[in-house]
Amino acid sequence: MKTLENYLKPLMLVSALLFANLAFSKEKAQQMADFIQEFHNYKQFNGNVLVAKEGKILFEKSYGYANFEWDIKHSKNSKFRIGSITKQFTAMLILQLAQQGKLKLDEPLATYLPDYRQDSAKKITIRQILNHTSGLGNYTQTKDFGEKYSRNPYSVDQFIRLLCSDDLVFEPGTQFRYSNSGYFILGAVIEKITGKRYQDVLQENILTPLNMANTGYDSHSKIIKYRASGYANDLAGYSNTDYLDMSIPYAAGAMYSTARDLVKWDQALYSNQLLNAEYKKQMYQVSNQRDYALGWEVKKLDKDQYGKALTQIQHGGGINGFSAFISRVIEDKLLIVILNNTGGAPLTPMTNGLLNIYYEKPYEAATEHADSILYKALKDGGIAALKEKYAELVTHHKTPRERTINYFGYELMQMNKLNAAVAVFELNSQHYPDSANTHDSLGEAYLAVGEKQKALISYKRALELDPESESAKNAINQLQ
Repeated sequence: MKTLENYLKPLMLVSALLFANLAFSKEKAQQMADFIQEFHNYKQFNGNVLVAKEGKILFEKSYGYANFEWDIKHSKNSKFRIGSITKQFTAMLILQLAQQGKLKLDEPLATYLPDYRQDSAKKITIRQILNHTSGLGNYTQTKDFGEKYSRNPYSVDQFIRLLCSDDLVFEPGTQFRYSNSGYFILGAVIEKITGKRYQDVLQENILTPLNMANTGYDSHSKIIKYRASGYANDLAGYSNTDYLDMSIPYAAGAMYSTARDLVKWDQALYSNQLLNAEYKKQMYQVSNQRDYALGWEVKKLDKDQYGKALTQIQHGGGINGFSAFISRVIEDKLLIVILNNTGGAPLTPMTNGLLNIYYEKPYEAATEHADSILYKALKDGGIAALKEKYAELVTHHKTPRERTINYFGYELMQMNKLNAAVAVFELNSQHYPDSANTHDSLGEAYLAVGEKQKALISYKRALELDPESESAKNAINQLQ
């Protein structure tokens, strides 16, 4: 005969397990909070972070300010520009048109955009544009793009003719090259087929059905409640980011969203609400050239590290003043969203850390960037202290990357700390003597301080290492 204690024991055990799981979840959430806090403390991150499983939020926290000038802190309502995360929405719209029989992914671009230059349009397929194997260039890399083009409004046709109609950089299907131009052109394809504006198709086909009321196509003129301001983040501190007319990122990067709205997007991708199973399968098929599918990067996580096969489908976004990242682990329906409004941020290390905390694996904590360490030394003790700190980093096997120090040198030049910039470029060229770029940059710094003979020597060395360097050739011709 069972006693009351016999009946209560299983219930007590279940309650104990539930309590343990709850406590464990709180412990993980605190770990995540502390992990991200360090990035914020080092001024490397300012924004919102969210981790969810099967649509249920496990961790959500805001760090820093949506507007520094008014001391307005971030909240769960903060709306961020998400840059190239827009591409997965554009890819979805294209796939929906394919599902409706209005478009074929392996048909040439010329079929749907007859006004585009036909020598290229007849070679390129829609699928190749989606997975960046089309050979199209990238308009953001156009010379003087920021100063000459980025602030001006353009119609879709105007911009394609102006900056998206260059010669192909390789034979379609043979290589991978990330192309904002390609996704801008896909926006034009959507408009041509539907007879509607891209932003209207986006609203009707995705945002309204998913009740993503806090997501949209950004515009400088619209009043958007809770929109975060965008900032540049450099050695001198935060500053308002450069203006960018949103007609330019367009279908390649003009959206804004919140972390919570991106949970709705994530969950919809597990259903057939927007797309059937066949086209969803195609959405995640990578090309032969890169682990990039149709608007998504797809990679397999290390089975030995995580104890089972896991697929990570993700994409980042960067646009003036903002950076964003969405990462989805398909097998566990795990979602990580990071939204930042102070320029670039170490989103991949942050994502990896959150992932490893969730799976109870070792993770790397935030560290202060080398340029920040060196700049502090410069401010405290001048160029001699900077050199001493650099030597200390090298001694402790923490040699700064060539690219990091090169960028640091240019920041110093922009701040008119020219002698310090020369010292930094000298250190970089000494530590990376076989890099043409370090000598080219050093030559530029020598010119800035009037050391023409030293500049000529540096440029000649750069040309020896890279005989195709146009900047070195031009500088040598002018100096001679």
